[in-house]
Amino acid sequence: MKGYKHKKKRAWHPLSEEHKIKIGLKRKGHIVTEETRKRISEHEKGKFVSDDTKKKIEKTMFKKGIIPWNKGMKGFMAGEKNSSWKGGITGWQKKIRTSTEYKLWREAVFERDNYTCIWCGQRGGILHADHIKPFALFPELRLAIDNGRTLCKECHKTTDTFGKKTKSLRELPKKGE
Repeated sequence: MKGYKHKKKRAWHPLSEEHKIKIGLKRKGHIVTEETRKRISEHEKGKFVSDDTKKKIEKTMFKKGIIPWNKGMKGFMAGEKNSSWKGGITGWQKKIRTSTEYKLWREAVFERDNYTCIWCGQRGGILHADHIKPFALFPELRLAIDNGRTLCKECHKTTDTFGKKTKSLRELPKKGE
């Protein structure tokens, strides 16, 4: 709902906030039946681009002698053909963080904290399941529910374990030891 076209002038006019609210209230609770959805679907089939328009597009886009960059490609380069291929390895962190157990751990932490940031009290929105003791340093506590807490994005950024800050918590061996 950014604006509307005036019928006579065919110019684009922005909608006022009041107008946007009125439109929203008018549509509130509006239910589209399955029959209406089918009618709309049937009506829109093949109506977007006519054959005439397709020919015009082809003439302007594909001039003689010029081969489109994507001619003959079937999907994008995947697997061994991709320049970023590393031999089929997946990092251990990615394997853990995409596992079902990890997803269940996050869900359990959110449910325990009632989907509310434990520091600022924000309910809902963008929430992170934060590890109290760092994920990288305490592998035995990665999936322990009591090692998790629900934080909003802003509160999570202030923790010592957000992003790559954990590296500073590690005790790196000094040269010669």
